[in-house]
Amino acid sequence: MQLAQQTIVVVMMVVFSSTLLMSAGLVFALRASEAGRLWARGHVVASAAGLLVVACTAGYDLLHLGDTHSGPLPRGALQLSALAAGCYILGRLTIYRGVRTFYGLSQHTVPLRMFGLVVVTLLVIATGLADARLLVHALAYGVLAMVSFSTIVIMLRSTRGRTGIGGPVVMVSHLALLAGQVIALTSFASPISRDGAAMTPFFMQSSGMAWPLLPMVAAMMAVLLGLFGFCMMATEQIIARNETGARVDALTGLLNRGALDHSAAGLIARWQRDGEALSCLVIDVDHFKQVNDTFGHDAGDGILREIAAALDHSRRASDIAARYGGEEFCILCPHTDEQQATALANRILRKVRAIPLPGHERHASVSIGVAQLRACAGTREVIWRGLFAEADRALYIAKKRGRDQFVIASRVADADTEASPEVEPQLNLGDPTIIPITV
Repeated sequence: MQLAQQTIVVVMMVVFSSTLLMSAGLVFALRASEAGRLWARGHVVASAAGLLVVACTAGYDLLHLGDTHSGPLPRGALQLSALAAGCYILGRLTIYRGVRTFYGLSQHTVPLRMFGLVVVTLLVIATGLADARLLVHALAYGVLAMVSFSTIVIMLRSTRGRTGIGGPVVMVSHLALLAGQVIALTSFASPISRDGAAMTPFFMQSSGMAWPLLPMVAAMMAVLLGLFGFCMMATEQIIARNETGARVDALTGLLNRGALDHSAAGLIARWQRDGEALSCLVIDVDHFKQVNDTFGHDAGDGILREIAAALDHSRRASDIAARYGGEEFCILCPHTDEQQATALANRILRKVRAIPLPGHERHASVSIGVAQLRACAGTREVIWRGLFAEADRALYIAKKRGRDQFVIASRVADADTEASPEVEPQLNLGDPTIIPITV
């Protein structure tokens, strides 16, 4: 048994040393993710504390090699072991904060830090009381079980991260950790005598007893699996964020032109397969250049953001809204003919008219062209360009007819689409030097 125990201790020292080095490197590798930084820092603390706990066990065994009646640990060693166990709890609490951050919950930074410091203090104080070893054991494993259970509950209540690899691995690690903690608590609730010595926590046991080290092995495996799982979750989050950034317009939060083209190709493929109606709305902000020229680009950007929000709140969940470029937007409406799309166009006009412009009680307006995809040949890209061009021609007619309205492409006469461009009339926005900009 002594040989088996020493072997386990050596393995744990190797594993905790390895996870300490790896988690230290991940502090820098995962710095782009707030949750990842917390996970990495928590594993640094937990690995270092676990290494210290194992070192206390190994050092005491070497001093009492072959002695199965070595008696209690020296007072200083007991306090050091309790302090190391407290630091391990601080590491797990930091990891728990990372879990809450990943799932969009409040970190509870101050309460958790205060709770951790209180636990460490109680662990150190308990070393001077009667039955100190059992008190330290019960407090440490009780807190760890509570943290593990809380982490599992948060992960089960959220659907985020279930499709990746990291989430299930982290779940398994916390289940293993919780199982080891429950076993430790139930085992030491009724101490079993062995050669007249009561069973004690893993870092205070006699050298002839190997199986009580199982809770520590569970903690070691939890750190190892958790480190890998959390690293995968943070990596998946960073990749998803980068993909989102490549698809989303930074100013308005709508899809950008590239993402719109990609979505349009998929919708046209569905139209070719199922023949379901597909309509397109092309939307342009009226007199936008004058807003920029008179009040500055910051004011113009604010107007664009408000109009984008109006579009996003007007569309259905199945509709795809994007900023096509400059002050021009586009919405694709699957399962919708052009007559049905006019309901969306009316909603947009009403919402945009409620957006105030800088100046003397002026309000924003948009012009909209509506077109439905009809029978046509060519590649998906050619079909998409044709649909957009048809809606864009209807948009031009809406501007020509006075703006702040929509025009349906199928009702536009060919003569209207061939009319010469008009000079855009100026909108009196007032003197920007005396009118405050309010967006």
